[in-house]
Amino acid sequence: MTDRQNEILVLALGNDIMGDDAAGLFAARALKDSFGGKIDIFEVASAGFGLIDILEGYKKVLILDSVPSRHEGPGHIMELTKDNFSNHISWSPHYAGLPELISLAEKLEINFPDDIRVLVLEITEKGIIREGLSPEIEKQIPLYVDIASSLLNEWISGKVAVYSEHAHHLMYKDLIY
Repeated sequence: MTDRQNEILVLALGNDIMGDDAAGLFAARALKDSFGGKIDIFEVASAGFGLIDILEGYKKVLILDSVPSRHEGPGHIMELTKDNFSNHISWSPHYAGLPELISLAEKLEINFPDDIRVLVLEITEKGIIREGLSPEIEKQIPLYVDIASSLLNEWISGKVAVYSEHAHHLMYKDLIY
């Protein structure tokens, strides 16, 4: 990828016309104001093996995404690390998740990020065709941005971040991401 300028990437996954699926995009746009040229921020509407080219060469990557609510309910924010990704790897020719990408990068000795974190925002309406977020998810965007900012500031400064007291950081080992 030729647009790489920094060692830290925020990768926002989502689609602007799919309602709450765009939550990561809204958060990434808010982060641009705070971090300017200190980090790279990319918005992507697709996933799969194409993400290898985007992730290659970065030291640290924060992925912002939304997932259908299965645990705590809509608006709940989870932070996942490589250790939380499912060990189940399905080599589907039609889909590749992070476990597949990490495994492939290791096998091909691709320069992949040392630290990949995923902040997921649970939503209820996956697949709704509509521009904009539901009120329930829209009110969570400031907290979503606050948590992402804390992590990014930690990475930039090398100091441990103190998260907002309202943040819920639960790790779910059964979440296949």
